[in-house]
Amino acid sequence: MSGNEKHTMDSNHDVVKALSNLLERQTYTEKVLKSLSQVVLDLHMQVRQTRASVQALSSSHLKPNGRKIRAVFLVNSIELWDSLFDIYQKMLESDIFEPFVATINRRLGGDTHFSGEKRASDGLTKLNIPHLRLDMEDSFAGLNILRGLAPDIIFRQSQWDDLYPPAFSSDYLSFAKLCVVPYGLIVLEKYMSKQAEREGTNKISCDTPYHRAAWRIFCENKYALQYFESFSHAPSEKLVLSGYPKLQRLLNEAPSWPTFDKNPHHEKAFRVIWAPHHSCDNPWLNFGVFHRIYQDFVAWAREASDIEFVLKPHPELFKSVVNRNVMSQAALDNFLTEWLSLPNCAYENERYGGLFAASDLMITDGISFFIEYPIFDKPLIFFNSGVHAELNAVGKLAIACANTVYTFEEMKKTALGYKNKTVDDTHKSDREYLKQILFPNKKPSCDIILENISEGLGVNIESTMS
Repeated sequence: MSGNEKHTMDSNHDVVKALSNLLERQTYTEKVLKSLSQVVLDLHMQVRQTRASVQALSSSHLKPNGRKIRAVFLVNSIELWDSLFDIYQKMLESDIFEPFVATINRRLGGDTHFSGEKRASDGLTKLNIPHLRLDMEDSFAGLNILRGLAPDIIFRQSQWDDLYPPAFSSDYLSFAKLCVVPYGLIVLEKYMSKQAEREGTNKISCDTPYHRAAWRIFCENKYALQYFESFSHAPSEKLVLSGYPKLQRLLNEAPSWPTFDKNPHHEKAFRVIWAPHHSCDNPWLNFGVFHRIYQDFVAWAREASDIEFVLKPHPELFKSVVNRNVMSQAALDNFLTEWLSLPNCAYENERYGGLFAASDLMITDGISFFIEYPIFDKPLIFFNSGVHAELNAVGKLAIACANTVYTFEEMKKTALGYKNKTVDDTHKSDREYLKQILFPNKKPSCDIILENISEGLGVNIESTMS
């Protein structure tokens, strides 16, 4: 036996041992536990193979010898899980896919180190989704376990390599086929224009190393597809007009609204979501107005006891305004303390489809929510900062579904008009047109994605899809 073969078998033995330890730490459904047990057996078999055979298994892009198509979802942000949730669920229900979920760390803007795996793990646990926890300090130890799973395909949550520990960057995931599913809809002109090409921002959104390394890029709408087609690195079969899976997942969630025990009103209160963006006083995007209106919002909530307010901030908002000296930590803490002390105010930082479904109105300054909320056919108020980055065609269609305001008093007057039914909802036709763009196919986007993957791997899925 050569030194290289011995090293490979020792590495596989370490992977088997680590995976077995991970399995002992967690509770799994019977179906997934059976699959994971089979994985351990597969890995034991690999320990007895030569280095060449291990490499052949790792690089294989076809369904190996009757084994199911093995997919791994790398999750480092529970907030973005809705984009992949239905794909994972349909794979579980399929006879030809074998999905696994693994949680890893992340680094958001301003962070000096990678962390957050526990938050992702806790979020998946609440959803009863079994998962491996690859939270090792040395990310390459986690990569060894991932390689040992021998996945045929990998889903990562975003294209931003800088957000991932080194071992989970594009360069180290080439042993499997990478499938890109968007975590958000592209609504800014700077990402899809000649200006973007001159400034290089197109490479940030559509031409990253992750995109170039991908086997499939599933496009959310016709505009995104056309823009991806303009890049020479993408063969025609690589781009698929699938639609955006997250939208259907949001619609499928049951209505869910916080309990306001102190609310003195017996009848149902008017329900308002306040969804501020993180880009306050940020010349790159400049949508956020939280720092300008947060005190006014507290004052309004204090006087409007017949309205229930749920604050649903962008996950980076509070950290961003402090790190960039837009607000002090003391001012932010005082705001949150005062907000949560009011009997008609709540705070939500988890998944939000149910929140949208249960609400009556949203007030937001951007970016994702003003294109997602219209699919719920409810009034939307867009607080325009007046200095934000230019919107593209899809972004403009989304804003057409909203009442645009520029001042707090204008916003408050419009919201109360909807509450008191003195303002008519004139955006129904705009929402219908937007939905035609957001749902480009008759089939659900998840079905299109799974069918395309199976066909690309030479597997007939028709008889297994419901």
